[in-house]
Formats: sequence, C-alpha cells, structure tokens
Amino acid sequence: MTIFSLNKSLFRHVLTSFIILILIFSSFSLLIFWMLKSHLRSEMIEQNHLTLQKVAERYQFQLDKIREALFKQFTDKDVITLNNQVNLKKDAESLTTRPIVLDIQSIVGDSELYLDNMILLFRSANLAINKFGPGTNQELFAGLYVSKPYPVSYWQSQFQRTENFVLHPAAEFGATQADPTFKTMIPYSIKPALADNMLIAMIDADRLRDAMLKEYPNLDLTIVGPGQDLIYQTNRSSAAKLPETLFSSPPTERAYLLEKGIYYVDYQNEDSMHFIMRVTNPDFAGKILRLDNLMIILLGISIFIAFVVSIFFSKRINNPVRQLLKEKGQIQQELKEQQSELTNYHFINKLKNINLESGEWPHIQGTEETYTIVLYELRYRAAAFVDVPLSKEQISQSVGAQLKQFADETIPGSHTFQIEHHQFLSVFPGNERDRIIAMLGQLKQVLDQDKRYCLVTAAVSSAFEHSIQFGYAYRQVNEMAMQARLLDETQPITEFRTDRSTYVLTLSQEQELTAVLKAGKEQETLDLFLPWLQELNHKEASVDVFRHMTLAVTDKAKMVLEHYKVQTEALWQLKPLLLQLDECCTLAEYEITFQAYFRAVTQIIREKKEANDPIVDRVLRVIHEQFAEDLSLDVLADQLNLSTSYLSTYIKEKTGANFMEHLHDRRVSNAKELLHSTDLNIQEISIQVGYRNISSFNRMFKNRTGSSPGEYRKTKL
Repeated sequence: MTIFSLNKSLFRHVLTSFIILILIFSSFSLLIFWMLKSHLRSEMIEQNHLTLQKVAERYQFQLDKIREALFKQFTDKDVITLNNQVNLKKDAESLTTRPIVLDIQSIVGDSELYLDNMILLFRSANLAINKFGPGTNQELFAGLYVSKPYPVSYWQSQFQRTENFVLHPAAEFGATQADPTFKTMIPYSIKPALADNMLIAMIDADRLRDAMLKEYPNLDLTIVGPGQDLIYQTNRSSAAKLPETLFSSPPTERAYLLEKGIYYVDYQNEDSMHFIMRVTNPDFAGKILRLDNLMIILLGISIFIAFVVSIFFSKRINNPVRQLLKEKGQIQQELKEQQSELTNYHFINKLKNINLESGEWPHIQGTEETYTIVLYELRYRAAAFVDVPLSKEQISQSVGAQLKQFADETIPGSHTFQIEHHQFLSVFPGNERDRIIAMLGQLKQVLDQDKRYCLVTAAVSSAFEHSIQFGYAYRQVNEMAMQARLLDETQPITEFRTDRSTYVLTLSQEQELTAVLKAGKEQETLDLFLPWLQELNHKEASVDVFRHMTLAVTDKAKMVLEHYKVQTEALWQLKPLLLQLDECCTLAEYEITFQAYFRAVTQIIREKKEANDPIVDRVLRVIHEQFAEDLSLDVLADQLNLSTSYLSTYIKEKTGANFMEHLHDRRVSNAKELLHSTDLNIQEISIQVGYRNISSFNRMFKNRTGSSPGEYRKTKL
C-alpha cells in the first residue's frame, strides 16, 4: 500500500472521528435541552403545588374552626337539657329553645366562620332549631332550605351513620328549587354514634371561597372527601370532570397529571382530603413547540458548521502526517539493519525510561522470536503490623534470588532482572504460558512461607512476536499488577479484570463524612466509614482502588482541618499514620490504621471547637434563646461594637456556618419537636418558631430534613 493511499485512509479516519465527536456533542445538547424542558416543567409543578398547599391549609384551618364550634355547641348544657326534654316527650310549648337559638345566632354572626345557619335536629321529634327559631323539619327543609340532594329523608338517614363528623358535598339551597336567590352551601354535621340529635353547620361556600382565594381569585379548585366524593368546586361553570386515572395512580404519582393540555395538581392533607387544582395553559404547549423548532434549527446549523470545520482540520492534519509516514518507513528500515532492541540496553532504557545499572541488563539472543514477560511486584509488610527483622533491600534481594532460580530452572534461556526497588521482570522465550502459570503455582507455595515479610503479585503478559512491542508488554503487566486484591498471600494474575475502576466518593458520602468530621465524633465517623471498606473488600476491589479511596478520604479530612484553621504543627501526629496507610496490605491493617487516623483527626477538631470564644458564645446563646424573634445580625454587631461584615466572617471562620444557617438550624430543630410532641397545625408551628411566612418555613424545613412538615409528622406518628 502506498503512502498516498495510507494518507487518504488516515484522512477518512480523522474525519470519521470528528463526525463521531459531533454526534456525541449533539447528543449531549439534546440531553441538556430535554433536561431544561424537564426543569421548566418541574418549576411549574412546584409553584402550583406550593400555591395549592397554601390554599389547602387555609381551608383545613377554617374547617377545624367550624368543627370546634360544632363540638362546643353540641356539648352545650342547653342542648343537652333540650335533648333530655325531647326524649321525655314533653310538649313542644314547654321546651326550652330560646337559649339555643341565641347561641346559634351568636355563632352564625361570627363573620370569620362564614356560616349561613346552624340547625339542630332530633331523631325522635319533628323539631328543627336554627337562627330563626324552632320549627318543624318540613318547614325548614321544604321551605327555607330546599335542596334536591338534601330532603328531610336524607337527614333522617344520617342518624344511622357511625362517623362523628361528616363534611357533606356542596349543594344549592333556596326557598324553592327554582329560587333565583339560591346559595351554595356545604353542610358540616356532627352526630356521635349513640346520640339522638344532630347539629348541622350550613357553610356559605361562596363567601368561604372568596376569603380563602382572595390572592388567587381565578383558581379552579376541587375539594374531594376521603371517600372520593366531590365536596366542592370553585368553578361550577366548568364542564370538565376529573380524570378517572387521578385516584387510580399511586399517591406519589398523583401530584401532577397532564391530560389533553389540562394540568391537575393534587394535594392530600392530614385528613385524607384531596385538594385538586385544575390548570389550563394552552400557551405552554405552543411555547415548548417553538422552543423545539428553535433547538432543531440551531442544532442543524451547528452540525453543518462543525462538519465544514472538521473537513478543514482533517486536511490540515494530512500534510504533517504524510511526512511522518515517510519517516516511519525509514526508521523501520534502520531498525531491521541494527541489532534488536532487546539486545541493546541503552535503546530499551530510552524506550521504557527505566533507570538501571548497566550490569543488570543481559544480552538476549534470538529476540525476534515470540516471548512472554512476567512482572513481580512486591508489597512490603509494615513494621507497624508485623515485626520484620530484615530491611526492604534484604527482602528484595532474597525474593529476587528465588524468582531468578525458579525462572532459570523452569524455562532455560529466560532472563530475570530488577527494574525498581519493588519490581522484578522475567522475559521467557517462546510461547510457554502454560509452563509459566504452572511455575507460578509452585513459586506461590515458596513465597507464601515468607509472606510475613512481603506479599508478591505476579502478572503474566500475552505472547508477543516482535521486540518493538516490549514497551507495550511492560505496560500490560504493570496494569495487571494493579489488579491485585487485599489478600494475605502471593497472587498470580493471568487475565484482565473487566470491572477495573478508580474510587471516587459520591456526593452523599462526602456530605456525610464532612458532617461527622466537623462534629468531631470519632465513633460515628468509624460507623460510617468502616462499612465502606468492607463493601469494597466484598466487591473484591483491587489494591489500587483501596489506595484511591484512602487518598479521597484523607483529602476530605484535610479540607475539614483546613476549614477549622488547624495549624500545621498540630498535624504532626497524622504524618506517621498517613505513611502507615500507604503500607497497608490487608483489610484488617486498613481498619486498624483508619481507626487510629480518625481518632487523631476528631480529637484535633474537638480541641479546636472546644476553645472558648466569648463572641461566638454570645451569638449562639442569643440564637438558642431568642430564635423565635426577629433576630438581626446588625443588632448583635452593634451590641458587640463590631461591624456586621466582620462579625459575619468571624462566626463563619469559628463555627463553619454563618449566622443565618445557625438560626435556621435552631428554628427547624424546635419545629421538629413541636411536630412530634404537639397537635398544633403547621401554620401555628411556623409562627411559633419565628417564620411569619409559611412558604419560607416549608422551604427551610425541607432543605434541612428532606421532607415537608406534614410528611415529617406523618413519618414520626
């Protein structure tokens, strides 16, 4: 094949590579665009969900007030007295009803309850008492409050129910069914299981809606009871029904449902009531479509420009490559005329960049034949774990002699030499892989007798046919040797492992490790970290992976120490432990060393944190005692005769967190106690711990606990 044709082939390969890169980057662009659309959609979901949650909490708070008023009136002594009189079948004229009528008028007159009337019914008497006075059931429900869903028979049937409180679906009530001045009301009744009377609060649904939705007058809200019965809809003119799949989906998937351009946001409160917001946004699909079209146009233009540039650079690479190909042919011709690389020490030394004494490289004959190499890597046992009476040089000489003896006896003509203080290399002529592996099995028995001094890893290369491949062969066995595991024995390695990887701490692991280190808690640090070591060992991770893990963990500990401004002279006790970590050969040695290392690190951090600082103590004491008040860093700075910026920086340097982070942590901590130990609703708790805005409270609580206040209370209960 001519140089010209090779050059053309290279041009095609380079251009193909550029095209592949273009496709990869285009895929990344599409992925980023998809993530952007998902983010926009998620933002819309979150905004609608927060709005719905706020409205739902307002409704729940109002219903709780009405329930409290119902219970208080139902258990009033006048109602109990009247119930006894009815049970004794006294004459209607002798019944004491006036105090009850006055109480009902007082309750209905409370503008904050949004009630139109309150009605007291009896099972055994045709008596209905409301704000207008006593009367019969027919006079009330067939004259004043006429409603097709709620005739007299409906309320008589309610005496058979078992629930104490029932929120009935909204309906239209008027003097007649054709009354143009009808009102939409939501009946809310109380009737204990053994009671002979029932108290009904007629909630004015429209007034309640105007009060609850004063910030969102156009909100399309639907309230559904625990039994999935429709309680109330703010938009009665809407003919749209709730989709059937809304309640058939799991609770975690009901938060947001898209159906024919209509978006449904569902929020379930603590009483299992569903508040469903219907959002119609016809422009959203059009905006997304326009965004898609713009993305396609920009992507097409970018690909075209990238393709043109790829052709330009591919042609520019051609010119120097043509000269390189010519020189390559000349070099190959020179190599054929000269001695083989394996017989020339200086050439192989330059190829591998190995610094050796000239006497250690023997002349190898017949180097153009097939050959196999074996790399022996020694891991010396640390004196901290094993009493080793010999130096590393003595151990290396002894092991090297054994390796050379076995190699010479097994395959004559082999050559064994030392290339590093902890590495030996054997070159075996021919393709004798099976004999080499058998030799390593015998060698293992001998080396394991001295495993208290060092552990040996033997990596066997593939068979190579040309001396010019020697550099590649060395890199191959060097990478294979890195696959050794934490085993207390000699390890022959003959194949590459498919799961080779480095170790990187995940984001959650970094956060957890940083948190326990900053707290200076030794046992919690060990409880967190030691399972990571054991998991790596269970996955048969290599020595190289354990070294990467050690580096990642010690770097994180170093960052924490730097964060607390620990002086360099205070770190002297960590230096021997870091050196000891480099010499660990087994899992037990790693566990022992890391226990000592974390003990020293946490001790340093605790000593640093325990140093008394009057300024920090004053600020933290004020936060602890006055967290529910409107605290200001400016006021504290004036009291301490310091500037606000200096005090903020000072607190951050001394404690690792700024003033507002300490304040939010204290407030959320107190809120968790109230959610767990009291029956206060979320809005009351928000105000009690210092948040006047419930949205801010929900956001801060979720940022620090991972769940909303309502979810946290459910989990604890």
